[in-house]
Amino acid sequence: MELWLSIVGFLVVLGIIVSIMSKKLSTMVALSLIPLLGAILVGEFSSIPAFLSAGISTVAVNGVMFVFAILFFGTMMTAGAFDPIVRFIIRCCRGNPLYVCVGTYVLSIVGHLDGSATTTVLLVCGAMVPIYKQMHMRLRNLACILAMAAGLMNISPWGGPTLRASVVMEADLTQFFQPMLIPILLTIAVGAIPVVLLGLSEIKRLKAEGFDYSAVVTQHQEAELSEEERSLLRPKLVVPNLILIVLVVALMISGILTPGAAFLTGTALAWFLNYRKLADQQKIIRLHGANVVFVVSALYGAGVLMGVLTESGMATAMANTLVSLIPDALTRFVPFLVGAFAVPLSLVFDADTFYYGILPVLTQSATAMGISGQGICYAALVGQLTLGWAITPLTPATLLLTGMCDLDLGEHQKFTIKFVWPLSIVLLIFLTLFGLII
Repeated sequence: MELWLSIVGFLVVLGIIVSIMSKKLSTMVALSLIPLLGAILVGEFSSIPAFLSAGISTVAVNGVMFVFAILFFGTMMTAGAFDPIVRFIIRCCRGNPLYVCVGTYVLSIVGHLDGSATTTVLLVCGAMVPIYKQMHMRLRNLACILAMAAGLMNISPWGGPTLRASVVMEADLTQFFQPMLIPILLTIAVGAIPVVLLGLSEIKRLKAEGFDYSAVVTQHQEAELSEEERSLLRPKLVVPNLILIVLVVALMISGILTPGAAFLTGTALAWFLNYRKLADQQKIIRLHGANVVFVVSALYGAGVLMGVLTESGMATAMANTLVSLIPDALTRFVPFLVGAFAVPLSLVFDADTFYYGILPVLTQSATAMGISGQGICYAALVGQLTLGWAITPLTPATLLLTGMCDLDLGEHQKFTIKFVWPLSIVLLIFLTLFGLII
């Protein structure tokens, strides 16, 4: 029975990946229907309501937060709260896409110091999306750069993956993380190389298209807005709006209010401050409502997937099968195998299933054969929901990222994995050179 659960589980995941990347199904449809078919195949038709309830309840809080976070930042963008900042940054970057890409990388690193991918996405996309749009830069590059920077920063001691790995090893968190610090810093430095290449490619593309990006410094964004969007600008309320943004984010980060409550209250205050007329509020909903529906529907679809895989036992069976497939002769290479495939494994396993299900079995088996279990944990951290976080629909922040950047999930996955996977191999090499993976 476990083997059948495992086979169906892998088929479900593979079917979702293929259907989304090939655009045969939308993200929400693929995440919602394919797992239900899997549940039927393993004979759990009668348990589907329970699976749905369990899975959806795990993402319900994030769903509320996403609705009002998108509406809040959408309202602020529409009102023009970010326009002075955008113009200032563009002037500092001299209208150069290369400088904008590097600035995005630095901002993503700094923004992820709190370890929250959701906060980082809201911060970076809120600040940079208007800049990318005004400079006619591709938003897929913004999402990719954010994925690399935040992925590396997600290995911080207060990040979820590192905390889970240290728990598995029953190690002191600080002592567990310290040996990784220099390899991570070196990888962050290496990560600047693809960022620069993306910036240079944007310069080449814009020149080929005849777009004078250097002239953006003196251009006004209003010229590119529709009549309705211009009517919704509130240039006299820029300062109050920026104060409101800082206040809402501070309340969320400090824990005084939950993220959902912070953005719900912030959206209400933003509408009261900028758009007291019901007709104006309806315009805001028309402008940003489609994005809300796209992100939240995909999020609840991910809840269906997690509920079916977890509650049916497929996730556990998949983990056990994966471990059993490793021949004894290759056991000594397990750390390198784990590290090499850590990024794509993020598409298959959520954090708890991997770090609390697969990783303990791998470390115990390795220790029994005289191999460092800690080395396997370090190897897992090069990609498993670190550099791999932004390509998996199992991470709610991924759906928020693609939503705020107006990206199709499949296209984002195909583009971003070409950068984050090689970068994870670079980190794996550094960890090996520093003697952490043996």
